[in-house]
Amino acid sequence: MQRMFLALAVAGLALTGAAAIAEDQHDHMQMMSRMQKDARIEVDIPGPMKAMMLSNMRGHQQAIADILTALGKGDGEAAAKIAETRLGMGSPGSAACKPDAKSGELGDMPKMMASHMPDEMRALGMNMHAQASKFAEEAAKVKQGGDLRPALAELGQVVQACNACHAAYRLD
Repeated sequence: MQRMFLALAVAGLALTGAAAIAEDQHDHMQMMSRMQKDARIEVDIPGPMKAMMLSNMRGHQQAIADILTALGKGDGEAAAKIAETRLGMGSPGSAACKPDAKSGELGDMPKMMASHMPDEMRALGMNMHAQASKFAEEAAKVKQGGDLRPALAELGQVVQACNACHAAYRLD
């Protein structure tokens, strides 16, 4: 009985020590990560435009979450509608990636935002919007209980397009 308690105590101490070492390593990695310079291109955008752009990106994240919810229910038609109206080429947010954007429901703000973005950043944004429209086409084909894989593959491309822009650019 004493041997069992001793073995349990030793095992407990070993686990506690291993956890402390792991925590120290995690803290060290976090510190090193903070010390590394952010190599992304800094985009200087005036305050109101920055707020609008960040709001647009949060809206994109919510649209993807809503798309996933619709797909989880097997509702490809709803997922397609969300994608096209909130992310696709015809969505209000896509105007910010078009340097020749016309005034619309968001006024002149999208055109002004586009004028502050580097060409490559706008191209990445347009790619995301184009991918969202491609996803919408695929999702519209999904019927209840149908194969989601083609639509999910296109949705993966939408997220990859988002990731490419976020990996290359950051707002000042």
